[in-house]
Amino acid sequence: MLGHFFMRAECGLTESLILGKHYSEMYFEDAEEGDPCNPVSACNLSLALYRLGLDRFERIMDIPGHSPIPKSLFWARRALKGDPTVETNDLVIKFISMVENEAKSHCANCRKEAEGSSFKRCVRCLGAWYCGKECQVQHWKAGHKIDCIKR
Repeated sequence: MLGHFFMRAECGLTESLILGKHYSEMYFEDAEEGDPCNPVSACNLSLALYRLGLDRFERIMDIPGHSPIPKSLFWARRALKGDPTVETNDLVIKFISMVENEAKSHCANCRKEAEGSSFKRCVRCLGAWYCGKECQVQHWKAGHKIDCIKR
C-alpha cells in the first residue's frame, strides 16, 4: 500500500512516481507464487511505469530497450485479473485501450502509419505492432527483447 500512498500523495507523503513504482514492485517481489494479484498495486505499477517513461524520454515511448509500454500493459492486464469489483477496473480498461490504440497506430520499428488493421502484434508481450516480419526482427534486435515481457 505504500506504493499507492506515494502515487497519490496520501497520508502526508509527497507524490513520487519513483517511490510508488519501487514499493509496488516490492509488493510483488514479496508475494508468494500463486498468491492472488492485488489489482490496486498492479494498477499503480502500470501507471508509474508509463508516466516515468513519458517523463524520462520526453514522450517518446518507442525507444527499443527503453519502452515502458510492454511492462506497463503487462501490469495493467494483471490488475484486471484481480477482484472484478475493484474501482480501478474502469481506469485500467481505459488505460489499456489508450495505450494500445496509440501503439497500434504505427509500426514500432519503421514508424509507418497503420492502414486499417494490417499490423501484427508481438505475440509474447502484446505491446508492439509491426507492418511485417522484417520490422519485427529488426526491432527485436534493436532492443525490444529487453522490453518484451511474457504475459
